[in-house]
Amino acid sequence: MGFWEKVLPGYKGYKEREGSRNTDKILREYLTAKLKESRSRYDDFKVELTDRGNLNLFKPAEKVTQVLSRVTNRVRYANYGFSGRWLGQKIEVKELDQVHDFDKKLATKVSEFEEAVKGLEGLDDDDAITSALKDLAGMLRDMDESLNDREQILRTFGGDPEK
Repeated sequence: MGFWEKVLPGYKGYKEREGSRNTDKILREYLTAKLKESRSRYDDFKVELTDRGNLNLFKPAEKVTQVLSRVTNRVRYANYGFSGRWLGQKIEVKELDQVHDFDKKLATKVSEFEEAVKGLEGLDDDDAITSALKDLAGMLRDMDESLNDREQILRTFGGDPEK
């Protein structure tokens, strides 16, 4: 049993063409849940920032919130990959592997973001907080750009645009 099968009940893998859309949906739901957990933790951190009274930190903190909301929605509502056929042509396993590899990288980025949000706890220096907020925003922009790449992969290989 592989990593995904242990973490995600119902995950069958991308190589089973008939189930690839369901597998992709399960993965999207998992990543969305992780991003929402990070959002909850981050919101708690923002309350602490507000209590500190430093308004200079509020603008970069809100920027992270905005980008996190956009990325979460993009992951949640992303097209569910391949239906196994496109215009009567069979999608090859090699092409499914590319999408799978992409999604593994995205999952890694979501985990790294989750850890970075956890790392905010205990920060009390304004410069360190500002730097951490910039790093979080950069991580989210990277995920956002990666989602653009995913959409391009699906278009290139004829991914089914219907959810």
